[in-house]
Amino acid sequence: MNKKTVILLADLPILNPKIVKPFQDLSIEYSIYLNSLLFTNWMEIVNSLGTDINPFVLLSEKDEEYIPKSFIPDNFNNIFYKSTRLENVQEDLIKIPAINGSKVLIIFYNSIGLKQSDIDRIFNLVHSEETTLVIGKSKRNKVILTCSYEVDKDLISPLFSTKRNFLNYLNYISSKDIFIHSLEGYFSIDDFEDIKKLYIELSKKESLSYCSQKMHESFNDLFVEYKELLNE
Repeated sequence: MNKKTVILLADLPILNPKIVKPFQDLSIEYSIYLNSLLFTNWMEIVNSLGTDINPFVLLSEKDEEYIPKSFIPDNFNNIFYKSTRLENVQEDLIKIPAINGSKVLIIFYNSIGLKQSDIDRIFNLVHSEETTLVIGKSKRNKVILTCSYEVDKDLISPLFSTKRNFLNYLNYISSKDIFIHSLEGYFSIDDFEDIKKLYIELSKKESLSYCSQKMHESFNDLFVEYKELLNE
């Protein structure tokens, strides 16, 4: 079982200026910029994993016409879901031939902190002989990723109904006959307090293991604009 699939998922519109919900204290333009940086950082990391990965991006159909040219690398496959059907998104996923017989890692775009070695470890924890689920959570108990063998709708749908709250999600699936591995220490960027923490974390040298120098420079463009607020 060597097939591996990575799906980068935005569980709400992130690029459409007409409907994107801006982060507190950020303009709509810089909110979209931050969304695009977080997504781009993940695409860089996934591309560093090598050619044995099947990469996908899963975006709201409301973002489709607002995707910048060259934003998504050519080797990524695009899927657009209807916003009213997010909890049933596994119906779109199971139709993808590449997922059959594959370990499937779903990463929510608004997160950061996962290194290439972490991803290798996650894939190694998943086995086809037994139902295994790996859950990654943020320091504020938000689910940032799941990994399993193929796609199980009973494990995917509750992510959205529980709004990715780790404890609620764990409670929902705990009665199922599965092995659960939980990993922690990552970041989910959901509000301005999280952006402040991101600002601090990216100032540390070790952040280069999950955010390239080029991406650091792009994030810095945003941090410079809001430096006074970030230092409060």
